[in-house]
Amino acid sequence: MASPGHQVHVSYHRWMLQDDERTSSLQAMVAALVRPGDVVADIGTGTGVLALWARRAGAARVYAIDTSDIIHLSRQVAADNGVDGIVFLQGDAAEVVLPEQVDVVLSECLGNFAFGDAMFGPLAAFAQRWLKESGRRGPTSVRLFLQPGDSSLFWDPLPFWQKPWQGLDLSAFGRAEENRVAVVDTVASFLWAEPLQVLDFDPYDRPDSALLRGTWSIDEGRLVTGVVGWFEVDWAPGVTMDTSPRAEATHWSQVLFPIPHRRAAAGERLEFQLSVEFSGDAPHYRWSGCWLDADGAPLDRFSRDARALFAVSDSAQ
Repeated sequence: MASPGHQVHVSYHRWMLQDDERTSSLQAMVAALVRPGDVVADIGTGTGVLALWARRAGAARVYAIDTSDIIHLSRQVAADNGVDGIVFLQGDAAEVVLPEQVDVVLSECLGNFAFGDAMFGPLAAFAQRWLKESGRRGPTSVRLFLQPGDSSLFWDPLPFWQKPWQGLDLSAFGRAEENRVAVVDTVASFLWAEPLQVLDFDPYDRPDSALLRGTWSIDEGRLVTGVVGWFEVDWAPGVTMDTSPRAEATHWSQVLFPIPHRRAAAGERLEFQLSVEFSGDAPHYRWSGCWLDADGAPLDRFSRDARALFAVSDSAQ
């Protein structure tokens, strides 16, 4: 079945283009990978800027591929800027047919927590079929990180749902939001313990599933409302970008896996595990964990499932 690709509004592309950290990193990727005379493929071309940069770097031809109708605008942008040598193809990268193999595959294929744009499958299928054995590709590596913290200043919808609204009990919606993976802009000073790298993968060989685990000792008195996740990417050798709260802000921000709010007592530890499974290329997240006392005895357990966003209790059915 053909991939629907990552369909977003033009305004979202404007937001991405205004992300200076993203822009400078992608320019560096093109400069590091494209050599004069190369044949290049830009997968998920969107606005077409990677294809334009590749031509300016000396690529002989660029195949700019996207499932979205935005490709008609990117074709116009190339014409408006007097850039030829780019072949714009609308279709699924896993199914597109080219007249030749390519020297370089480029893609800005990353969504929130890396997996959000659901592009890794078509990207891998394209590279396997059309990238020369001696070819180059970017990005080259993605690393995922987790760290517990207090995100109540940045995302905390529960107090709203827990209070009567216009005389109505809307708490069922609060229970639903507990299963939501939220995009947040947090800051390092609201994260506790240390960040843990929980996965390192090749974006052209994404795992079919992953179980990400972390255990942290939490200082007494710290309020924990969730576990925050982000990614670090090597776009090319020597070109690394970090989306953590400690780095320059990007449009990716971070993601929050909410857990029941708890203020840690002396010696308490948090055990956490995050399951990532894929339906097609779209990620499905389930997370669970347990608080342990100073002796390692279990205290409070919790479990969340993003697919349960609209689940209701048996008594309400």
